Amino acid sequence: MQNEEINITADFLTFRNQIVEKFGEQYFDQAEIFFERAMAQAKQGLLHSAISDGKFALDLSYYSNDKSGIQYLIGFLSQLHCDLGQITKSKSYYELGLKLLDSEASNYEDDKEMYRKLKELIDGESWKGSIEKDKEE
Repeated sequence: MQNEEINITADFLTFRNQIVEKFGEQYFDQAEIFFERAMAQAKQGLLHSAISDGKFALDLSYYSNDKSGIQYLIGFLSQLHCDLGQITKSKSYYELGLKLLDSEASNYEDDKEMYRKLKELIDGESWKGSIEKDKEE
């Protein structure tokens, strides 16, 4: 059974773009659901589960046709890793999210401020990493 709309033998970018075009809205909806689940798990103190679902949401969003809100998901993952003392991973997510901020977006200043506060949190916790050498990274 061959899908006529998606060329499975195409190069990766072409294939990915075909997937986004055909299924992008479904991936966006699924990414949102997993992000919401991750937030609920974090509120329950299930940080490792929240990270797992958050990462899955991030993977799904790669195939989404709507990238809005990705900076919040990435910031959330950064904060979770920081909360667990995993400073190196926290910084990596922070830097990725900062790069994805859209200076043309209407909420750019608010998003930039959110990331500034996240950086303060990471910097405030990073001294512990030098003592404990980043827990379980």
